[in-house]
Amino acid sequence: MSFIPPEDLSLLDNAERLSCFDAPLLDSTPDPQLQALVSEATALTGFPIALVSLVVRKIQFFRAHVGLPPDLEAMLATDRCTSFCQFVVARGECMEIEDATREPGLPRDLVERYGIRAYVGFPLKVLGRTVGSFCVIDAKPARLKVEVLAKLGELALRTSARLEELARQVPASKSRSEAEDRAREAWLAVAEARPLLTLSERFAEGTLSFEEFERGLGALAGLVALSA
Repeated sequence: MSFIPPEDLSLLDNAERLSCFDAPLLDSTPDPQLQALVSEATALTGFPIALVSLVVRKIQFFRAHVGLPPDLEAMLATDRCTSFCQFVVARGECMEIEDATREPGLPRDLVERYGIRAYVGFPLKVLGRTVGSFCVIDAKPARLKVEVLAKLGELALRTSARLEELARQVPASKSRSEAEDRAREAWLAVAEARPLLTLSERFAEGTLSFEEFERGLGALAGLVALSA
């Protein structure tokens, strides 16, 4: 056992950090450059899942992904409190887990719900602030070689550069009125609720089984409680 969760998670709710999350970052439309980077990560590591995970207020949002199960692919998110990526953001450094079942300090929900075992995540930065994690995940215990870790870190830097490009599509505001701040808060609340709506729509369309729908609801339990 080696993982000790950070005592201070206050950085996750830092207002300046959260101000990075405008429409280009939380867009669910696939970005070809980000998709190419996660595909390269799976080819490099042999891990079946790779994500650009953005840690927002209530969710971790998957801006790019490879290898997700159908329910997560529909939602593109899970509750933030169950994520491993929140710790990468809080610490601002690489986090490597060889076998999540042997780390009692980790949240158990995703380990049990999706069979997560190995995890490696590198911090992603936008405008100097850590916004998420570039991570790879496996359903069996594994540890990457040092040279592979170094190359994965390089992919994370390229991912940060692309996210920075996307973020700069929205002009920086030197000051906002209270009304503008309230409007932005409302927009962010809607953006974070979108995964739950998408999950429900996919189930209604018949593209997700009841079991997949139920599992997805569990991964978004916090949002379900808020909407009840």
